[in-house]
Amino acid sequence: MSIICEDIPHSDLVAKGAYHGVDKFVWVKRTERPKDIKVAEKWCMEPLFMPIFYKEIAQRIEDFEVRSDDVWVVTYAKCGTTWTQEMVWLLMNDCDYKAAEETKLQVRFPFIEFGSILSRDLKFGDEIARSEAMPSPRTIKTHLSAPCLPRKIWSAKPKIIYVARNAKDTAVSFYHHSVNLHHYTGTFDDFMETFLKDHVIYTPFHSHIIDFWRMRNEENILFLTYEDMKRDHPSVIRKTAKFLGKSISDEAVQKLADYLSFSNFSKNTAVNMDKILKNIEEVFDHKMPDQKYNFVRRGVAGGFRDEMSPEWIDKFNRWTKEECKKWKCDDELKNIFLFSDKQ
Repeated sequence: MSIICEDIPHSDLVAKGAYHGVDKFVWVKRTERPKDIKVAEKWCMEPLFMPIFYKEIAQRIEDFEVRSDDVWVVTYAKCGTTWTQEMVWLLMNDCDYKAAEETKLQVRFPFIEFGSILSRDLKFGDEIARSEAMPSPRTIKTHLSAPCLPRKIWSAKPKIIYVARNAKDTAVSFYHHSVNLHHYTGTFDDFMETFLKDHVIYTPFHSHIIDFWRMRNEENILFLTYEDMKRDHPSVIRKTAKFLGKSISDEAVQKLADYLSFSNFSKNTAVNMDKILKNIEEVFDHKMPDQKYNFVRRGVAGGFRDEMSPEWIDKFNRWTKEECKKWKCDDELKNIFLFSDKQ
């Protein structure tokens, strides 16, 4: 069993998925379903669309030494990752708000494959090395799919918190992220097309979530949704605390929910990446297209309706239903993917 990175030939579709400094991509995949990893029986085994730079770290990710007391937050991009990271870190650190506010979230919570998705014009540290050097218990973030996670994650069995979100909100949020952070110059329609056709980084979208949905009953995996966090954050905080083996009072739950509310969270300089956004502008010598853009952008469920045409909404719904049929998804998961249509 090994990870391989297969070059993707240039095409009009690949060109539509390109962004500043990244115009070549690979399919990252396993050569076979690992027989010695029991949960691998549940994986879709879909290849992952990634920048060609992933080749530089693929084996390091595969061989990464996972510790049993790690806590990993795993998501498809723009599914509430940052929100979940801050909740998890505070629960792991006795709700030490002072420490959280004094140290950037990206320092407390390394993004293990970060360097592989960026233009070579941007210089950031080695997140794998930094993760390796962190004292236990470590908190680590990734958007990699289940088959592409470090091999030892399945034997060490650290706590894994997975967060899902409906496809339409995810795609719209990722478009704004790509335009403002990656200086993506394609149109909204270009991005939606590439998302549907698995030519946006970290796609395919549905199988990314399906793999963890199928593993959600494993003792070391907690499956959450962005929509549940919006609907009843205190309940999600209690569920997450229990999963992490942490006791928390009702008063502390409410305080944490207030701290994580959008009105407060979007203004939190420890999580909103203001300095990184300014650094990107300086390196690219180009202002963000949306000068009001905030990494913590809107914090709503169903916001896609403000930007997606009825035609795009219909395309996404039909695509999701086809994928659910293909992968034999149950109604509960199908409703997660189509959540906002019920509101």
